Amino acid sequence: MRVLIASLTLLLAACGFQPMYSPGGGSAIGPVQIDEIEGKAGHVLRTELSRILAVENGASPSQLEITLSEQVTPLGIRIDESATRAELRLIANYVLTPPGQGAQVMRGSVVTVVNYDVPTAAFGEIAAQDDARERAAETMAQRFRSELALRMSQAREAGAAR
Repeated sequence: MRVLIASLTLLLAACGFQPMYSPGGGSAIGPVQIDEIEGKAGHVLRTELSRILAVENGASPSQLEITLSEQVTPLGIRIDESATRAELRLIANYVLTPPGQGAQVMRGSVVTVVNYDVPTAAFGEIAAQDDARERAAETMAQRFRSELALRMSQAREAGAAR
């Protein structure tokens, strides 16, 4: 069994495998300062991102600016033309500015879609939409972590190849 594990480890090392979340030079993303994001979903997103990306302190942080937009689309329609289900789509466009002069600015977008039931109660739709908005922002924070780790890893590889 040990021989099998050792041979697999050597095989992975030979192919150039490198874990994205634990590069040799420290953390995958590094410290990030997140600007204020408008709206309730923006507040939840910023809070979750701050919690997730609190990797290290002390070094000069990268600056992350996010603009958030949302679209609500009714899906199931009753006879009286009211919706029974809805889709909430959060779209975040971001600009990540690494510290230092001449650093390459990264731009991109992350999209998250959440579906929810529309209750028949008068204010039930507002509560359901708020809950969906919070769930979408929390999911988006996880997707941001993956996106930023991948982009930073690619930038380090490109810098090492030069």
